[in-house]
Amino acid sequence: MQVLRAVLDRKPSTCPFIRWHLQEKFGVMENLFRKYLTADIRFIDMGCGTGDGLVLAGLCQPNCELWGLDIYPPDLQEAKSRTRGVIVEGNMLDPDVPKESFDVVHEFGAAYLVRGWDALAKVYFSLLRDDGILLWELPQKWSMAHISYMLSVAPKITEKDTKIKRIIRSFFPSKYSFESDSAVTRALQSTGYNYEILETIPICHFYCRGLFCKVMDFAWKFGGDDLFARLDKIAAKLWPRYSGYYLVIRKLGRI
Repeated sequence: MQVLRAVLDRKPSTCPFIRWHLQEKFGVMENLFRKYLTADIRFIDMGCGTGDGLVLAGLCQPNCELWGLDIYPPDLQEAKSRTRGVIVEGNMLDPDVPKESFDVVHEFGAAYLVRGWDALAKVYFSLLRDDGILLWELPQKWSMAHISYMLSVAPKITEKDTKIKRIIRSFFPSKYSFESDSAVTRALQSTGYNYEILETIPICHFYCRGLFCKVMDFAWKFGGDDLFARLDKIAAKLWPRYSGYYLVIRKLGRI
């Protein structure tokens, strides 16, 4: 895919395994953007980080209005340098952006950092116009990715978050949020909005962090990306639980 390659080529320093992982992730994201992003819509990427999703959205639909929101200033500076969109610093649970004005709200890879997905769902619906689309990627509980995250050091939440604080927080299960399918349904029902789920799209590739990721990078020298693909198939047989999934939801209005 030319668009997917254009995004990956802007990350030349990325190590082999992470690059393979991003290729799998961005491939799913690109297909969704091509299906649900149309000309002249207003699109916001919540937890946009360094702007990967915004770059991909802009390449898939050059005529849409791009917005991005994140809490970490260094990432926002990089996002501003990579995209023509409106970049806003702020908390996903209290975003300083126009309400009920977006046609598509997108979030990938940020929900696991937030306790209480009911609050997130309510915020996302409040940003959408009626008939707007929420593209919400959620981590699957007790997947290999979930276990990998639980065994790793807690993420940096703010710019002032020190390594010592992250290590201490790593001993608490609450450092990440992974909810069951029934909990996700309850979160959506608690928002005060009618909605319909248009699609549920599994994301099946495995992911690893830290030392094991370095081992994978070393193994790549001998097997290339084909090795990762073979290991992915083996992992799916050993632990057949996908790492995450996109919920594609249409907002229908208030209850």
